[in-house]
Amino acid sequence: MAELKYDKKTGRLLFTKQMKKEYTILMPNMAPIHFKILEKVFNYYGYKSDLLDTTGPEIAQTGLKYVHNDTCYPALLVIGQFINALQSGKYDVHKVALMITQTGGGCRASNYIFLLRKALKKAGFEFVPVISLSFG
Repeated sequence: MAELKYDKKTGRLLFTKQMKKEYTILMPNMAPIHFKILEKVFNYYGYKSDLLDTTGPEIAQTGLKYVHNDTCYPALLVIGQFINALQSGKYDVHKVALMITQTGGGCRASNYIFLLRKALKKAGFEFVPVISLSFG
């Protein structure tokens, strides 16, 4: 069993290499072709990962339930998709991590991680680790 490590400043659970065999990394369907490749790469290197493919109005409704309605639509969908997956019963919520890209610039995508963590707390999933994927 992987040793759990917490950030001393924030108290958040950190995702570590030791967790890779026990935890499933969930990825949003933001850029399906690119994330499908990422899923294969992560699986190749021994990580369990799952590209979420859920769609439909319930994803947007779930997102709206946990973030304010001024949030950009893509963020709303990504957050809705993650929380919908956690609530689905398909995953052990104590053995999953959520991976999302981290960007810069004027787009609200630079705030996705903050918005996601805020929504997770509101939904009762603040213990789920969030992995920031950045290529910069």
